[in-house]
Amino acid sequence: QTIDHNLSIFSAGLVMYSLLFRNDISWNLAMALGNLPWAFRALGDLLNESSKTTGPSNIGSSLIFLFASAAAYGGLTAADWAGNAFKAASLFALTSGLPCLFAPAEASKLWEMKGATEMTNGMITGVGVTLSGFGAFMAALAWGDDVITAVGKKAIVDMLSLIKAMYFSPEWASLGISKAAVYFWLILNVVAAYSILVK
Repeated sequence: QTIDHNLSIFSAGLVMYSLLFRNDISWNLAMALGNLPWAFRALGDLLNESSKTTGPSNIGSSLIFLFASAAAYGGLTAADWAGNAFKAASLFALTSGLPCLFAPAEASKLWEMKGATEMTNGMITGVGVTLSGFGAFMAALAWGDDVITAVGKKAIVDMLSLIKAMYFSPEWASLGISKAAVYFWLILNVVAAYSILVK
């Protein structure tokens, strides 16, 4: 679950960096780079038979691989259908993240995670926070927003997700997350969303 949490942050950051600071990276390539780590992660889970030890299930890993690899391949080859693949992959990420955020125990069962405990469910809540933000960011880009606007929309989702996790998710609180760090990210997201989206 920690890998998924970090992968959401890494993938979103990679797309932001590519679109904001690299003129030599096209939009299609940036979107492909955002999906490629997920394709490799899912392929690794399948090859290592993670379904037998920690999870997720082979079906879950296969779905991740299908959406992410299609989006990555479409972007790398600038295929005509790449835009549709980006939309599908972003919606899959978003609809995977929201259940983790709002119902971590049920999401754990759905993905067939092994040996789930309250701490596991807390970590899955954290995955929901970052994965929902990543999905919203990629969806905004896929539906035509510029990268700055997409960052603003991601900040709103991140802010709301952090509030949900901090105040309404006892599983997440059980991890001993620093409230000072959460308040820092909340303030940062509020400032980012306001400065970008409020004209």
